[in-house]
Amino acid sequence: MALSAGDKRTLEDTGYLLVPGLIPPDRARTALAAINASLGRSGLPPDELPRMEALTFCPELVGEAAILDLYRATPLVDLAEAALGAGAVREPRDAQIALRFPTPGADQVDPRPHIDGLPRALNGVAAGTLYHFTALAAVFLSDVDEPFAGNFTVWPGSHRALADYFATNDAINTLARPEVPFPPVALPEPPRQLIVKAGDALLAHYLLVHGVSANLSPNIRYAVFFRLFHGEHAPDAIAALGDLWRHWPGLR
Repeated sequence: MALSAGDKRTLEDTGYLLVPGLIPPDRARTALAAINASLGRSGLPPDELPRMEALTFCPELVGEAAILDLYRATPLVDLAEAALGAGAVREPRDAQIALRFPTPGADQVDPRPHIDGLPRALNGVAAGTLYHFTALAAVFLSDVDEPFAGNFTVWPGSHRALADYFATNDAINTLARPEVPFPPVALPEPPRQLIVKAGDALLAHYLLVHGVSANLSPNIRYAVFFRLFHGEHAPDAIAALGDLWRHWPGLR
């Protein structure tokens, strides 16, 4: 797979690329069946829901073939390598199963913006550290065909604003303290709630600011996320956050 000139412009300008129908239906069905079977067996203990929302639902599945094959046995791996370099992406060892349940009566307000890997009480990231990576890959396993249906929501262009900030500001001092909610940068407006179909996939820069909308629909939103690391990505290389496309040779 090669990125078209339009794909490259979209990634550079918005910070993400949404590819309709990239995941073969049989792979998506297998993953969805495994998730629903897990929910049927284990249920959802109410006291565990906040942690599951922060980390993953169905934790026993995140390293299983039904989930990992959404990346390693589909064109998603080709998309990632087209952007990050052939053979340059470490194969994920696990994934995040992200479900969003209906929330009747919730307010129709923009979701809280964030980037992944900041230290928080429930996500396992320790204060003084930052769990950063190269790219986020998402596979959507259910249709989300209207706003406020648990939509993955992005702030297009926010990756540039954060990279500009981190080029002259230390990321650890800014982000790696639990009391710091977000870098002091102005975000592009408005955020965009993505409309997707089951089998659609997304590739996004780590610095793309995102969130999840309230789910006023009657349906559960199903998605699986993979944190992708370029082979040269180092956990202590905070300076790379100010060098937007350091590990994205496919955009050059």
